[in-house]
Amino acid sequence: MTSLDKIDPASIAPRTTPAASGHHLGLELAETLKLAGPIALTQLGQIAMMTTDLALIGRLGGEAVAAASLAHTVLFVSFTVGMGLVSAVAPLAAQAFGARKPHLIRRSLRVGLWVALLVSLPLMALRVYGEQVLLMLGQAPAIAELAQQYLSGLVWTILPALWFLAIRGFMSAINRPEPILWITLAAIPANALLVYLLLYGAWGLPQLGLFGAGLATSSSISAPFWRACGLPRAAGRSGNITCSRTSGASTGN
Repeated sequence: MTSLDKIDPASIAPRTTPAASGHHLGLELAETLKLAGPIALTQLGQIAMMTTDLALIGRLGGEAVAAASLAHTVLFVSFTVGMGLVSAVAPLAAQAFGARKPHLIRRSLRVGLWVALLVSLPLMALRVYGEQVLLMLGQAPAIAELAQQYLSGLVWTILPALWFLAIRGFMSAINRPEPILWITLAAIPANALLVYLLLYGAWGLPQLGLFGAGLATSSSISAPFWRACGLPRAAGRSGNITCSRTSGASTGN
């Protein structure tokens, strides 16, 4: 045995220099920002839709703004229950994506869509009886009645909103959050226009008040979901969920 044979292979393994380590850290940070940036902007876009509602409703007076704020509170409470369940799509799909198991990625989305459908039915009841809930909490009857008008328009929002959340988690898990961002940004001006038309009765449309604002928001939230329905299938055709080892960063390498 020569002296070279006695050398431990681990001792001659290439060491990571500080420069290489810093370069790797920079790449990881860039990839994280590339993924997190569209996700954060999508969340801000969805908040902007609600802010647009309040800005346009504000012209109706203080009572209308108070009623819309209470209606949003009821909306958020009911939506949070479903959101907590549907949000599981993102980590489950991401885990399957990292494990290179495309069938589990698709299964995570399917289960999330079914869960959203099942939980949305009882959650809608909370919005239907929103006025009674607000009265039991000590709110003024006039404000509670106005809030119920807004909630009546929002009653169909929860199912498409939860479905959209499931697809958003799926697309984020496969490193494709950008399409969801573009759909959300396009929905903001469309929502503002539709709320204005139905709230004030512009362009010959009926003036529906707070009910019209809620109905417009429901339509604006439903439209992005239908636009997003084709994204999982398109991602499959483009190879983003094939998890092949030759697809680079899109496979979680």
